[in-house]
Amino acid sequence: MEVREAVLRSLREQNMLSGAEKVICALSGGADSVCLADVLLSLEDELGVSVEFAHFNHLLRGEESRRDEEFVRGWCRERGRTLHLGAGDAAAYASSHGFSPEEGARELRYAFLEGLCDEKTRLATAHQADDQAETLLLNLLRGSGLRGLGGIPPVRGRIIRPLLEVTRSEILAYLSERGLRYVEDSTNAVPDARRNRLRLSVLPVLRELNPAFSAACSRTAGLLRADEDLLASLSAGLREERDGEAVFSAAGLLEAPSPLASRALRQAAWGFGVRLEEKHILALLSLAASDSPSARLSLPGGLLARRRYGELRIGTGSHPSPGFSETELAFNGWTRIPGQNWDVFWGDPAQAEKINGKFIPFFFKKERICGNMHVRPRKSGDRLRLPGRPEKSLKKWMIERKIPAEERDLTPVFADERGAVAVPGIGADARAAAEAEAADAVLLFRKGRREE
Repeated sequence: MEVREAVLRSLREQNMLSGAEKVICALSGGADSVCLADVLLSLEDELGVSVEFAHFNHLLRGEESRRDEEFVRGWCRERGRTLHLGAGDAAAYASSHGFSPEEGARELRYAFLEGLCDEKTRLATAHQADDQAETLLLNLLRGSGLRGLGGIPPVRGRIIRPLLEVTRSEILAYLSERGLRYVEDSTNAVPDARRNRLRLSVLPVLRELNPAFSAACSRTAGLLRADEDLLASLSAGLREERDGEAVFSAAGLLEAPSPLASRALRQAAWGFGVRLEEKHILALLSLAASDSPSARLSLPGGLLARRRYGELRIGTGSHPSPGFSETELAFNGWTRIPGQNWDVFWGDPAQAEKINGKFIPFFFKKERICGNMHVRPRKSGDRLRLPGRPEKSLKKWMIERKIPAEERDLTPVFADERGAVAVPGIGADARAAAEAEAADAVLLFRKGRREE
């Protein structure tokens, strides 16, 4: 395969440069990155983009790391090209964050590289077909699903990988033909990491069985990614975004085919940057099936899943509404409740604004109200007897009316000196309530400031 043509085909078929004016090529100095850098320079005019380069020194390999940086500096200087340099102590970063050195290096490198990009810039990395084969095998060893077996995606956000259809042997042949030098990372020859053991011991055996094994893996990964994309698009219909949370119908989730339900839950968590394992998916499905209308489940990354009657919600659990304190209501006047977006009128119906659908009205006989009227959070011992219904605790009324547990302490309770007389979403207590035609006092409640 002609490397330049393969890269150009990938760039066009995967629409990698749509809207781009500049490509920054990650240049480690190794064979793969030098190959990609040279090909991109040769395509610069044809593609209509400018090409720059970036190198990050992880400070992991002492003199060898300094050698790599100097090689890249010289390579760009010889060609008169812009080079962006970065450095970071990957070992110290990994130790402080509980990563392996390789994971720490990757975190720092991508943070640096992605920080160079804007919406008109693409970041090109030199992952190639052998890397794809290794990734697929590693994910297979872990028992990964379709998403993992799809391997390395050609495009992820602003990151593009034009070499994914090119094998290492093709890259080396290209460099030899072009007379291009590169540097070797000595750690790649050490069989300690799992990826290195695969590269040095397993892949040679597989290539004896199929010399085109890497190309076969690339085709397989592409097919599996297409299947995964279709299933992911179908599963997206199970989820809504509401109030900063992913919201599911619990029944709909349980009725959906397992491949769609599990993807929908994984997508929801990934929207918060959290990857879920199979055990978390099973726990979420159990939560959806729970008889408890207010059950909760803690997930990795500080996520909280909770039942809200017929819904399953996933979020950060960090959206508490502001509380409020007890406030006396002035008769024949509007009261703004501190800490809440609520307006309350308490007084003579003739003095109230025109009562319409914007308000929740409660009508009373004023002589049945004991003392002053207040609005407050619920208290232990609060009870209501709705007209025609037996008396119950306020908690039982809230459960019956399916007021979510996290909203119960934020629901306003209107009370006189004897106790609760009205609660929005539930009703007014029979001891003070009256029909609208017979009432001489009205309580109007709504969220949002009334119009002046």
